[in-house]
Amino acid sequence: MLERDAGEDNGLHDGVNETDNVRHDGINETENVRHDGVNETENVCHDGVNETENVRHDGANETDNVRHDGINETENVHHDAVNETENVHHDGVNETENVRHDGANETDNTDNVRHDGINETENVRHDAVNETDNVRHDGVNETENVRHDGANETENVRHDGANETENVRHDGANETAIVENRLHDGANETASLENVCQDRVNETTIIELLSLP
Repeated sequence: MLERDAGEDNGLHDGVNETDNVRHDGINETENVRHDGVNETENVCHDGVNETENVRHDGANETDNVRHDGINETENVHHDAVNETENVHHDGVNETENVRHDGANETDNTDNVRHDGINETENVRHDAVNETDNVRHDGVNETENVRHDGANETENVRHDGANETENVRHDGANETAIVENRLHDGANETASLENVCQDRVNETTIIELLSLP
């Protein structure tokens, strides 16, 4: 920790006991940190407490390179729940490698899958609509490798909103493969429709129908 003269101030603070180049809303932060919580360390942006280097948290007790909304997660993990492991994004509990679940107690061999409904397939991340590979969003209008909760995102996106592109994101259930570029809030959609946006009612079909039943 850098020592400074009492009159030196290179930070913007709302809390107390911060140090060089820091902006805080909490207390007891250190160098190059922006916090809303307490007791964070170098190069960290926190909303929670007790995080470490290069971490952004909303929960507590996370570790290196992790963004959490829950607690007790580990490296390279994004969680909303608790007790997940490496490279996992969960809303439930006790999942394992490369799995994103809203349920609980899932295991390996469900590679790269994220479900809120049922009967999804490999490499799909669903909450509602048409998101794509390797993305998680809270905001809006983001691009590659972004995390959104808003809308109008593009490739490699995970959304809670709408108007996303390639691949599928669902909040419903019983969707199947080859529903590329579809947005669902309902359930029981099937294959053979490309580029479809459905909110259960009053959808318009400015789409290309690959095949009709």
